[in-house]
Amino acid sequence: MRFALIHNARSRKNRRGGSVFAAEAKALLGENFVPSDSREGMTEHVRHLCARDVRTIVIDGGDGTVSTALTAIARAYPADRLPDIAVLASGNTNLIANDVGFGLRGMEAIQRLQQGAAMRSSIRTPIRLSWPETDRVPVLGLFGGCTGYARAVRVAHSPTVVRFAPHDLAVGFTLLSTVVSLMFRKSRESWLAGEPLRVETSGHAYDGNSFMFLTTGLSKLSRGIWPFWDAEPNVEGLRYLDVGAHPENLSRATAALLCGRAPRWLRRHPDYVSGRTDDMMLTTKSDFVLDGEVFTPSEHEQIRLERGPAFRFLHA
Repeated sequence: MRFALIHNARSRKNRRGGSVFAAEAKALLGENFVPSDSREGMTEHVRHLCARDVRTIVIDGGDGTVSTALTAIARAYPADRLPDIAVLASGNTNLIANDVGFGLRGMEAIQRLQQGAAMRSSIRTPIRLSWPETDRVPVLGLFGGCTGYARAVRVAHSPTVVRFAPHDLAVGFTLLSTVVSLMFRKSRESWLAGEPLRVETSGHAYDGNSFMFLTTGLSKLSRGIWPFWDAEPNVEGLRYLDVGAHPENLSRATAALLCGRAPRWLRRHPDYVSGRTDDMMLTTKSDFVLDGEVFTPSEHEQIRLERGPAFRFLHA
């Protein structure tokens, strides 16, 4: 099988012995070995892969690297000729790989791909994030959110947490600090009051304050967590959850969703809105975090989320 490798040498697992693998892979793949770069630099690299008709691209990194690579591929390849994708879980966060990862890393993954044997695959449609009435170029990703989620990510990315803890622990620290914040009156009110958010989908619109907004193009998350539900669980599209300000029974709802369950009372409760859509518009002052990267809203305070192009992900 002819394929290319996008390698992020800065990803957490690749910093531990990844240089040996990078040297071996580069010697083997030659010009089809692509170092991870900025979105603009990555797009230029991927345009060369498209010109050489590379039909499979391996992404060696975490969620941010996958997001950058998918964005570059969507810009460089025709929509009807997108390459197959193999994700090697090598990053600080590997939420995407937990759902559609290749299952192998390093030279073991390369050798498996070289064999060209039949593989299992999954189709996923990423989130396409854009800013209406601006010249900002859209980006793709598979998990994101705003309001309380963006606030929690800012805590996780703070110098104190990043400096003294690996990212997995930083995320745990974020969740813990959020729970602790809800225990104290001053910080609890600040968190629970949420931020103004208007949500518009096909035939439905509402606004109010949002405690937390989440959306994904994935079909499963880590450790059985699944905070989404709708009437069509096997249909592709963007899943989303909007938790209103001062939500009732928050502890009870959190416990259920952390176990991947959405009991009837939760589905019917007006403070918890979940569904599936192909296109939605958010009006908010909140940042939007997509696969770990923070994006500011436009001056019009609008963010558009659409169902992106369908990618086929390979599994060993």
